[in-house]
Amino acid sequence: MNSSPFDGAWQLITGECIDDGQVLNYDSLEIKSRKVIADGHFTFISYQKGAFWSAGSGRYRIDGERYIESPDMGTYPPAALREYVFQARRVGDDWHNERWENGVRVEYELWRRIHDL
Repeated sequence: MNSSPFDGAWQLITGECIDDGQVLNYDSLEIKSRKVIADGHFTFISYQKGAFWSAGSGRYRIDGERYIESPDMGTYPPAALREYVFQARRVGDDWHNERWENGVRVEYELWRRIHDL
């Protein structure tokens, strides 16, 4: 079994993303999410305003300060099943992720560890 500093269960604390040129704030959208990471795999499930919103699963790897997810299944369109590269920073039980495209930050997430594996 391969372990990493990201193995465990995580709760999304806050975040934002850019969708069709608009910044969407996860707090104002009432988005909640949990992610489980173990042995090179991840799975997440998200809710918006108490109702199911999305889920995904696949493999991940760490390359220096980059956390890279490669989903192979999810509730989003097939074109979204691609590699997602985040600049990752751990501070204690907090995990900050930033994803950039063409010099623009398109996603930011703050996760908090809720369980070690």
